Amino acid sequence: MGATEVPRKDKKGWPAVVGWGSLFVFAVVFAWIVKGQLGENYAKREPEALQLVKNFKPDGGDMTMSDLTKNFSILAKEKGSYVGEFTWDAKQKDGAHYEVTLLWKEGEAHRVAVWFVDLSSKEIRPQGDEAASLPRRAKAGGGA
Repeated sequence: MGATEVPRKDKKGWPAVVGWGSLFVFAVVFAWIVKGQLGENYAKREPEALQLVKNFKPDGGDMTMSDLTKNFSILAKEKGSYVGEFTWDAKQKDGAHYEVTLLWKEGEAHRVAVWFVDLSSKEIRPQGDEAASLPRRAKAGGGA
């Protein structure tokens, strides 16, 4: 070796790769665990949204929406008209927000009432005149 030559050391890169790779794997696993613990999953919870609306007592009354629909049909029949064929459905809109619909037949007309449901706060809001007026109309047995 001459005076101008510097001895070269072989640097090994695998310890750095293993170290940084381990750190990356730890960060991914940690984020996945935290997300699972903190973030509530609202997918596929249509039955819960439906039950919230069916058990909802509008106007602070003692009858649930489910009771009101049954009462609606009975009172209409007593008055000589037809109200029936009730069909409930729920669809997830965004995260905890669901849209619950009630379809029914009133005489020859088909009606639709829609409610907004927030599963995180358990908030229920009627959307439109059909949903807002349904409790009053159901107690009266039909009509406007």
